[in-house]
Amino acid sequence: MNIERGRMLPYSGLKATWRSLLATLGGGAAVERAEITRGGDSLLSRYGLPHETVFAPVDVMLDIEKAVVEMGGRPEFLHAYADALGFAVAPKAALENPLPVLDQAAVEAIGALGQVASAFHEAAKDGVITPKEAEGLVTIGQRAEAEIHEFTEAARARAAKGRARA
Repeated sequence: MNIERGRMLPYSGLKATWRSLLATLGGGAAVERAEITRGGDSLLSRYGLPHETVFAPVDVMLDIEKAVVEMGGRPEFLHAYADALGFAVAPKAALENPLPVLDQAAVEAIGALGQVASAFHEAAKDGVITPKEAEGLVTIGQRAEAEIHEFTEAARARAAKGRARA
């Protein structure tokens, strides 16, 4: 494990993913009010601090990601964790009936790429991309990357299903 200026690398990316999940649910205070999982706002927020060595326990992570998925979001931590291990995550629906999943994944990937283009244009229109703007671009780029990954996995599942029938 490499420690640089209090940040645990490569775990800082997982910390950022945790912060994104909490933000999707309206923040730690909203999660606490909704009683989605155990732990209060300050503890939930602490799990996402880059300089902290504590991480969310697996039951808390499951509760949070389940809530995000139930509201139509993606289990970002699951994808980040699998990616860190060299694996890809595919929804069961993509394996069972890949064509509708492929179609939806294509729409989401195209939308995400549009957001990348729009965010880049907005950040660069004054001729300078600040570090804060660049951080925002990283987040938007990672979301687009995840959407493209889902599209690729859905296409892979569709190709595999076609080969099984041939």
